Amino acid sequence: MRKIRPMVAAIALATSSQAFSQAMLEEVIVTATKQAESLQDVPVTVTAFTADTIQEAGIINADDLAVLTPALSINTNFSPFNARMTIRGIGTAQNDPALEPSVGLFVDGVFFGRTGLGASDLTDIERIEVLQGPQGTLYGKNTSAGAISIVTKMPNLEETEGYLEAGVGNYGMGEVTAAVSGPLSDNLGYRISGNMRQRDGYFDNAGGDDLNDADDWNVQGKLLWEATDQLSFLLNVAHVERDTTCCGADAIQSDAVNNLLADRGLPTDKNDPFDYDVAVDVDSQFDLESDLVSMTINYDVDWGSITSITAWNEYDYCQSTDVDRSQLDILSIIDERYSGDSISQEFRLNSELGDKMEYQLGLFYLDQTTERGEGKPSIFVGDDFLAVATQQDLDFPVPLPFLVAPGDFTVADNVWDTETIAVFGQATWHIGDSWHLTGGLRWTDEEKEASLFTETTSTAASAGILGVSLLDSVAAPVDADFERSTDNVDWLLRLSHDIGDSTMVFASASTGTKSGGFNGVSGGPDGPEDREFDDEETTNYELGIKSTVLDNRLRINATAFYTVVEDYQQQEQNPSGAGTFVSNEAEIEVSGIDLDIAAQPLPNLTLTAGLLYMHDYEITEGVNEGQDLDFTADLTANLGATVVFPLSNGGIFARADYMYMDDHKSGVFPEDREVVNGRLGWRNDNWNISVWGKNLTDDEYVSLGAETFSFSGMDAFFLAPPRTYGATLRYDF
Repeated sequence: MRKIRPMVAAIALATSSQAFSQAMLEEVIVTATKQAESLQDVPVTVTAFTADTIQEAGIINADDLAVLTPALSINTNFSPFNARMTIRGIGTAQNDPALEPSVGLFVDGVFFGRTGLGASDLTDIERIEVLQGPQGTLYGKNTSAGAISIVTKMPNLEETEGYLEAGVGNYGMGEVTAAVSGPLSDNLGYRISGNMRQRDGYFDNAGGDDLNDADDWNVQGKLLWEATDQLSFLLNVAHVERDTTCCGADAIQSDAVNNLLADRGLPTDKNDPFDYDVAVDVDSQFDLESDLVSMTINYDVDWGSITSITAWNEYDYCQSTDVDRSQLDILSIIDERYSGDSISQEFRLNSELGDKMEYQLGLFYLDQTTERGEGKPSIFVGDDFLAVATQQDLDFPVPLPFLVAPGDFTVADNVWDTETIAVFGQATWHIGDSWHLTGGLRWTDEEKEASLFTETTSTAASAGILGVSLLDSVAAPVDADFERSTDNVDWLLRLSHDIGDSTMVFASASTGTKSGGFNGVSGGPDGPEDREFDDEETTNYELGIKSTVLDNRLRINATAFYTVVEDYQQQEQNPSGAGTFVSNEAEIEVSGIDLDIAAQPLPNLTLTAGLLYMHDYEITEGVNEGQDLDFTADLTANLGATVVFPLSNGGIFARADYMYMDDHKSGVFPEDREVVNGRLGWRNDNWNISVWGKNLTDDEYVSLGAETFSFSGMDAFFLAPPRTYGATLRYDF
C-alpha cells in the first residue's frame, strides 16, 4: 500500500479542478482505424505517443515503450529476436520460428511477421500507437492480443530540415542519431535518417567478454513523389545491423557445478542471482542483418481514396548461448543460424455512402518463409556433461553414460512457408448525430508448409544399439514434411454514443485469430511426430468511455474488458529445461480495467497516469488449469510529469516517469517491479541538452526466470538492465 500512495496522490492532483488554469492539452491524431482521427474520437482502446513524448521520455526501444504502457509487457531470453510481447497478459515468445506473435507489429503500415524486426532502436519516429484487444478486422494476421503501430517521419516537401543528436552514458555508451529531409523539386522530397549505438555489457563476465553489450546501427531512406494533387508514391528503404552479446543471465549453480569449478581452480559461483556477475566460457552472441523495401501509393478520387502498400523484407541472424551458464563445458549452442523473407501486398479503399455511412474495403496477401539451422551443427554436449549430470537426480532407467557422450551434437534444417490471403471490410453507420454503429468482417485463408529435419549425432552406446540418445530430449529428431490449410472469419460489432462534444461511450465485441503451425527443433508434447498446433481463437468484449473536460485540460479514457482465448498456444519448456514446445491444451480468461489519464493543470505542467487492473488472468482449461498467467499482475501503473520553465531564450524542462508492477510470476517465482526514469535539460527551437537516467533506483528485477536446467541443476535469471545514465545534445535545423 505504501507504494501506491504516490500514484493516488498524483491522480488526485490531475483530477482536481482547483489546480487548473488556462492550460490546454494538445490534440493527438492517430491512425488506429487506418485513417487519421483524433484519439478521443476513436472508439478503440489505444495508447499513443507523439514525437515530443518519445523524445522527452527517452523511448529508444520496445522495452522503454512498455514502461509507459501498463497493458504492454516485454521480456527477452535467449535472443532479442524472440522477445515476448503481451497485451493484457496475452502473448508468447517466439523461441521457435513456428510460433507467430500474438501482438501484431506494423511499421508504416507494413506487417512484420517476427517481433524482433521492429523492436530494436526506434529512430526518427513520428508516433507510436499501442492498440489493445484483438484487431482482427482491419489489421488481420496475428493481432489476437493487440497491435503496435509505429509511424516514422515523412519527407518535407517545403524546406530542408533535420537534426543531429549525440549521447554518452555509463557502461561506455555512445550514440549518434541524425536525420535530414527536404525538397528535390516542387513535388519530390527525401528523408534520410540513421542511428549508431554502442554500449559495453553490464554483466561482468569472469570467463570472457562482458555480456549484453551493443554495437548496432540502422539507416532509413524515404523518397516521396506527389505526382499530382491526387496521386503520391512513397518509397522506403531500411537496413538494420545488430551485434550484441545478448542475452546474458545470472545464475544459481548446483553443488556439483561449484565443486567441479573448484577442482579446476576456477572461481565458484557466488549464487547471487542479482549481482550481474557471471562466468561463462561461451559468449552469448546475437548478430542480425535485416533489409526492408516498401512502396506506398495513395490515390484520392472524388468518391474516396485508394491505398496500396507493397513490402519486401529479408533478414538473417546468428546466435550462440552458454546453456549451462558456467565456465564448465556442459551444453552449448554455437552459431545457430536463422533467416527469413517475406513479400506482402495490401490494397485498401476508403469511401462514403451518402452522409451517414463510411466504409473500408481491403485485400491482404503475405508470402513468408522462415528457416532455422541451415543444416549446420549447433547444439553440442560438452566434455564436462557427464561429470555434472550424473550427480543430478534424473529419472532415467539406465546410466547416463549409456545415453550420452561428450561431443554429441544436433543438426537442424527447419523451413516454414506461409501463404496468407485475406479480404476485409468495415463500415460505420452514423445514426443521427450522436450514435455510431460499426461492423466489420475479415475472411482469411492460410496455407502452411513445413520441411523439418533435425538429427542427433551421438557416440553413446544407446545410439548404436537403439538409435536414440539423450540429446533427443533437447532436439527431437525428425525428417518429414507437413502441411495444413485453414480459413477463418473474424468479426467486429461496436456501438458508440457521443455525450455532448466532450464525451463518448462505446461497447464492442470482436474476435481475433493467431495462426497455428508446426513445432520445430524441440518437437511436440507427445513425441517427435507430434508437431502440429492449431489456430488460437480470441473473443473480446469491451465497455469504454473517452472524455475531455475542463476546457481540454483533462483527458480521461477508461475501458473495462473481458477476453476468452480458446486453443491458447501454450509455450512450455521441455522437462530438461532446454528448448520449448507449443500445444493447444490451454484456454484462458482475462478481465479488468484499463485507465489512461492526461492533464495540464498549469501551462507549464503536464501530468499523465496509466493503470491496468486485472481482475482475472487465469488458465481455465488444460494441464495448468487454475494457474495464473505468467508476466501478469493484479495492478500495473505508471505516472509521468513534465514541467517547463522559461530561461534565456529557451526553457528548462524536467520529466519523470514512474512504473509499478505488482507481484507477478516472471517464469518461476513471484516478484514486483518499480522503475523510475528521469530527464532534465534546457531547450529552444534549435538546441536541446539534457541529462537522463533510467531505472534510477537500480531496481533488481528478473524479467524472466527459466525452469531449472535439469542436467546441471542450474537456475537462470534474465535480469532487466541496472541503473543507466548519461547526457544528450541535440541540434535541430
